[in-house]
This record gives sequence, C-alpha cells and structure tokens, in this order.
Amino acid sequence: MPKYNVPREVREIAERAIAYNLSRSLSQRAAYKDEDGERVPGTGMRTARRLASGAVDEAQIDLMIAWFARHGESEAESLARRDKTSKAAIAWALWGGNPGRARAKAQKRQIERDRANR
Repeated sequence: MPKYNVPREVREIAERAIAYNLSRSLSQRAAYKDEDGERVPGTGMRTARRLASGAVDEAQIDLMIAWFARHGESEAESLARRDKTSKAAIAWALWGGNPGRARAKAQKRQIERDRANR
C-alpha cells in the first residue's frame, strides 16, 4: 500500500501532543485505554506516532477521516477542546488537529481523483 507524506505542521502538532500527553499522569492521559487491568496507549497515540513518522497509508487516512467526523461535530467535545489541557484537546492534537483533518480529507480526494483517472 502506498504511503503519503504528512505535512510538517501536522507532524509537529502530533509530536507536541505526544510529548505533552506522556508528561501527564496515566490517569490524565488522552488516548489511553484500560486493557487487562492496565492503562495502555490507544488508537490516538498510535495515530500520532504514525503522523510524527512522516508518512501514513490510505487505511490511516480513512481512520482519521472517520475519527474527525465522529469527534469534530460534537458540540460537547468542541467546548471541551477550548481547555487546551483537556483530554479532548490533547486527543484532537494527537490526530493532527485541524490541519490533520484538512490534510486527511484533501489526501483522500486526491487518491479518489487518481483512481478515477487510471
């Protein structure tokens, strides 16, 4: 599966979010889940690491689009993101923030155009 470059701005947002999230206590971290009685990184942390690596595949782009669709329209989450230290704000940044959402949508449109032109 081809890889697509992640813009520097999105990489930097993800990198900062990872560092900030890891600086918090386990109970205060975003994108962590309980598994077998232990707190482990969830999908948001894996996504942030992929973004920080500089390249993602189409499956990751689709996952990002779906995540932003679920969380971007929620008024409660939008209000929670105003506090930049909230789990909602950290999670949003782990997924690349607003630039990540825009890039995922644009990249998906380009992939679909490329397929249509084959």
